[in-house]
Amino acid sequence: MKKRERLELIKKIVLENDIETQNELVRLLEKEGLQATQATISRDINEVGIIKVPTANGRYIYGLSKGNTRKEASAPKPTENSIKAVSDEISGLENFLHIDVVPGTSYLLKRFLLEQFEGLIFSLIADDNSLLLLAKSPKDSDRIRQEIKTWMKD
Repeated sequence: MKKRERLELIKKIVLENDIETQNELVRLLEKEGLQATQATISRDINEVGIIKVPTANGRYIYGLSKGNTRKEASAPKPTENSIKAVSDEISGLENFLHIDVVPGTSYLLKRFLLEQFEGLIFSLIADDNSLLLLAKSPKDSDRIRQEIKTWMKD
């Protein structure tokens, strides 16, 4: 199966099923006859623009982000539900921002921030549920923080 076909199959499965983990997605892909490693699926998830979205009962499942999902295109704007908090209260470190996000959305948000604020970011580190951003200046940090706050749900 070609990569493009694999990505389309992943989208289809995510839209048709409530999937909480990458391992669940791998098992569903296997049922469709596709053998792929969890690492490959993880890269595909980022490329397609799949994020964790909250359900009515408080669980998080995989869903497609709104916007263009092709790798060569711009990353979609993060949804208002993906960012939990943004803080710059690290004493003496005016260029740093710490951003808490819904688990599973940080890598998509990282890609978006790097595109949106190109030239303002010195470094950006992401794990599953948070980002640590180092801006080039305190002014850049403030500008980024203000923009992120406009994305957050009231």
